[in-house]
Amino acid sequence: MSLTEKPILFQYPLSIYSHRVLWYLWLRGIPYDECAQPPVMPRPDLASIGVGYRKIPIMTIGKDVYCDSRLIISKLESLYPNSCLALQSPADAGVRKLFESWTIDGGIFANAVKLMPFWLDKGLLQNKGFLDDRQKLMGGRRMTAEAMAAGRPEGLQHLRQAFELLETTFLADGREWILATKEPSLADIDAVWPFEWLMVDKGMRGSLPNDQFGAQAYPRVYAWVQRFVAEVKKRKRNISPPVALDGASMSQRVLSTDTVAENVPFDKNDPLQLQQHEEVEVYPSDYGRTGKSTGQIVGLTTTEVVIRNKQGLHQHFPRWNFSIKKTEEADGMTTGASKI
Repeated sequence: MSLTEKPILFQYPLSIYSHRVLWYLWLRGIPYDECAQPPVMPRPDLASIGVGYRKIPIMTIGKDVYCDSRLIISKLESLYPNSCLALQSPADAGVRKLFESWTIDGGIFANAVKLMPFWLDKGLLQNKGFLDDRQKLMGGRRMTAEAMAAGRPEGLQHLRQAFELLETTFLADGREWILATKEPSLADIDAVWPFEWLMVDKGMRGSLPNDQFGAQAYPRVYAWVQRFVAEVKKRKRNISPPVALDGASMSQRVLSTDTVAENVPFDKNDPLQLQQHEEVEVYPSDYGRTGKSTGQIVGLTTTEVVIRNKQGLHQHFPRWNFSIKKTEEADGMTTGASKI
C-alpha cells in the first residue's frame, strides 16, 4: 500500500481508547487528519463509507479502514518503520503485549469504569442519551447510580491491587519508564492509559479516594503517570495540528482515493475453514456485538481479518475477541434467536 495519504482518525475527545492512538501519533510525530464523531450512535460519517463497526477509534489510510486501537497501533508500527517506541528485545515485546491484555481484557479498564463519578451533576452518567447508548452497547446492562454505587467497592479493591503491582515490581527500582527504556515505549502506552484516565482526566475527578490511592501511597505510580503526560504534551507541540474533516469531505477523500489497499495474506489452514471471497460478518465477541461489518473476506492471519465492503474499502479487524461468521450462518443464528 502507499503512504502518500495522511491517516484519518475517527474519534471523540472523551474516548480513552482514542487517547491511546493519539498519544502514539504525538510521540512518534506522525501527521494525521481527523473526523470527529459523536460519542453515541448514530455515526452517519462512518455509515457513508460502509463501516458498521460501532466502537471508536477507527483509522483510515487510503482504501484501508483499521478498527480497534490495538490493531491501529500495530499497523502504524509496521507501516511507519524506525519506530522510537518499539521494544528492542522479543521478551520486552512480549511483556508489552501482556500489558495490553492486562489493561484491556484483563479487567483493569472494566474495574476503572466502576469508579466513574456517578454523583457529578453534569457527568456522563447524568446524560440519558449516553446511558441509553451504552446500555445497547453492553447488551442491556444500564449504568444506573444504584448499580455504580454497588460496584464501586469491588472496583476500588481490584484497582488497588493494580496500583500495588506497579508500585512494588516494575517501578520499584525508580526507573522512569515501565520497561526501563530511555524514553516512553509502546509498553508505557499499553500500561498507563487506565491509570492516566483515573488520575488525570477531569471527568474522573474524585474517582479515587485520596486516603487509599494518593501520591503518598503510590509515589512511583504517580510520578510515572505525570512523566508520561508531560512527555506526550511536549511531543504534541512538535506536530502540526490535524485538519478537521467534516463527513462530506472525509467521504469524498476516502472513497475517491486511487491508492492500492494493503495486501494481507489468506491463511487457508485457519481453524474456521473460511474460503477467500466468502461473504462474512465481523463483529466484537465481548461487547458491542450490534456493530457488525459485512463484506467479502480477502485477508486472514492468526491476528487479523480483512473484508472488502460494498464501497470497495478494506476493513481490518483483530482476531482477538472478534467473531467471523459466514452471512448465511449469521442469518441462521438471528432466525434461531428470534424463535426463542
